[in-house]
Amino acid sequence: DRLQYACKPLLGYFGSSDVTQLKETHVEQCIASRSRSVTDGTIKREVGTLSAAFNHAIKKHHWHIENPCTKAEAPKEPKGRVRYLARPEAKRLLQAAELPYLADFIELALNTGCRKGELLNLKWENIDFSTRLIYLDQTKSGEWQTVPINEEARQVLVRRMRLREQICPNSRWVFFHMVPALNSKVGDRVKNIRRSFKSACNRAGIENFRIHDLRHTFASWLVMEGVPLFEVSKLLRHASIQMTERYAHLAPDYLHDAVASLGFSARFQHTEKPRRQCSTRMT
Repeated sequence: DRLQYACKPLLGYFGSSDVTQLKETHVEQCIASRSRSVTDGTIKREVGTLSAAFNHAIKKHHWHIENPCTKAEAPKEPKGRVRYLARPEAKRLLQAAELPYLADFIELALNTGCRKGELLNLKWENIDFSTRLIYLDQTKSGEWQTVPINEEARQVLVRRMRLREQICPNSRWVFFHMVPALNSKVGDRVKNIRRSFKSACNRAGIENFRIHDLRHTFASWLVMEGVPLFEVSKLLRHASIQMTERYAHLAPDYLHDAVASLGFSARFQHTEKPRRQCSTRMT
């Protein structure tokens, strides 16, 4: 979805331009034009998509062209956004989710930290109730990863399984259509929840909240419960601990706890006997 959204403005701006004639100045002009209406993060994704297209043509199709994006001055990497729900807000959001699969999606996301695509592409064959693990084959890194299932997530999955048995026992998808929809029949995979999720947020009175922020909420709640950042990083399946440090400010006491056991100066002053005054007389 992100790639498709990124391609539309690129095609709209460059149109039928000759790729052999594109220079970094053309890319910078596009960046300047887009900066009037979208954020730096959006521009970086769009330029990254264009750069990937050039690299693909050069490496895979042996086009004798240069990638103009490599020399273009792009916006700086935006700071990581952390927007999370308080627990009462999460409860309101679940109550506002009119579609059954949307409520289950939200609850499963809050208890696993999985990304939208990972959950919507989740198949029953990738769930192991005996080990309480979800096996993800379509991840951001492109590698197989596992996600632990807590009791709340298990109950959601059991509820989904019972619905499947009643409505479409042959469906392989965890999130499936319960009634026919546009270009989809009963049992087909739910491909997008953007509109229904936004409607639920509006009904719940929750502003400036995106689907991916459910993952931020999962991480934020863990940190506020005192879970170490290293463990949160493993649960989020981050490539580096630096990606997880955006949540560090939510645990304001962890630095105090780290130094609380030192107290060297105070303990030294109260327990050490006063030193005798040194004599300077020569013998």
